[in-house]
Amino acid sequence: MDTNIILDILIFFKDYLIFINIFFALVIIFLERKRPEYTLFWVMLLLLTSYFGFIMYLFFGLSFKKKSVLKKYYEKNEITKHKRYNRKILKEMEKWKNIHNYLANTSLGKLTSNNHFMLFNSGESFFKSLVENIKNAKSSIYMEYYIFDDDQIGKPIYDLLIKKAKEGVKIKIIIDGVGSKRVKKSRIRELRANGIEIQVFFPSYLPFSEIGNLRANYRNHRKMTIIDNKMCYSGGINIGEDYVGKGRLGEWQDIGFAIRGESVVEYLHNFEVSWKFLKKDTNDDYTSISVDVKEYPTNFIQVIGSGPNYDFERIRDINLYLINNARKNIVIQTPYFVPDDTVLNALKRALLSGVNVIINVPKVGDHAFVYWANQYFLGQLLKLGAKVYKYNGGFIHSKLVMVDGEIVFTGTANFDYRSMYQNFEINILMFGDKVDSFKERIKKDIKNSIQYTLEQHQKRKNIEKIKESISKLISPLL
Repeated sequence: MDTNIILDILIFFKDYLIFINIFFALVIIFLERKRPEYTLFWVMLLLLTSYFGFIMYLFFGLSFKKKSVLKKYYEKNEITKHKRYNRKILKEMEKWKNIHNYLANTSLGKLTSNNHFMLFNSGESFFKSLVENIKNAKSSIYMEYYIFDDDQIGKPIYDLLIKKAKEGVKIKIIIDGVGSKRVKKSRIRELRANGIEIQVFFPSYLPFSEIGNLRANYRNHRKMTIIDNKMCYSGGINIGEDYVGKGRLGEWQDIGFAIRGESVVEYLHNFEVSWKFLKKDTNDDYTSISVDVKEYPTNFIQVIGSGPNYDFERIRDINLYLINNARKNIVIQTPYFVPDDTVLNALKRALLSGVNVIINVPKVGDHAFVYWANQYFLGQLLKLGAKVYKYNGGFIHSKLVMVDGEIVFTGTANFDYRSMYQNFEINILMFGDKVDSFKERIKKDIKNSIQYTLEQHQKRKNIEKIKESISKLISPLL
């Protein structure tokens, strides 16, 4: 194209950019129904800046279109699963029945009772078990990961998957375009050449850039491996060196678990939804498998898939429900403590009502802005009596909310804007005896932490306060 033509286009674009920004601002106000603080953030950015606001909105502000071809798939399966909902279990779980009803009416997941649950004590034990069961796979392996690095942890798994594919095992893999950006295209071609189906979730179309896609703000943050439709590995553990303490942050504390039983079916259905979405498959069918209910003990588990393509913010809503219904204590473990105003105010009300709130976060952050946003929000709760512990045994990546020692909400979702509103996540609600294993984990983590007091927070330097204020302003993007 002629240079003069390009210059003319740029000049035209510059002259009318303010009108384009005003148009986007009006769309946000009247059509997108964003949260008030989110709306204000984008409107101010668009109206007070020119190119910067326009580019930022294109890559981070555009809403995810819920009216997709997959909407019928969600609706049909939600209705079908609601008909199969186990009312007997609801009666036994009377105290928490409202949250089960909410999830039954808004998601694919039902409350299941026949499950075997195993919580791993380390990344090493998690990967040892995962690799062993991949080796023993007979029919299928489905994997969905935000990070699936081709390093000393991921490389042997990729190589093993190729071996299993040659043995006739059906393998499907979903990796995120940003989280797994270090995976070379040559590795992806090798996997496909050996019969492995692999999909990259919203990849960047620009070299050396993570935002070369207008959907770059929406990431697949899920982590799961489903083997032979019988066993599922999930939690906060991605596939990479960090998760065995060999990354730049040193020792890594995380939650990884394996499940057998009815809830594996729910994980499978969530994987199929992701797969169909990426393949643009409008087929309403999903895998029908049965579980021998006599084989497993009674462990109550409810699987919750979430994402911007749902009509309700399930992760946010469950956190709110748990906080509002706490009577004794709330324990939160997260690397990223960036709640929105609704959740933050719920925690404040809980503290003022006499509920003990304990928050366990890393001593050091892996993202500067997130760390300083953490500091701001923690300070708000310290003033009301919350107990904050900063993990000193490395980096804590655990994602957990426990209420009254009775119910645990854990999985892939952090306690932040991104997990509550923008990412594709998958969590579980858990009840019963297995909750005790989380109690022991929390005690151990607190022992390896240093308490951060209100006095320490009030003595922070002015430059730290400035960093907190700036980070708080951009928290909707964090």
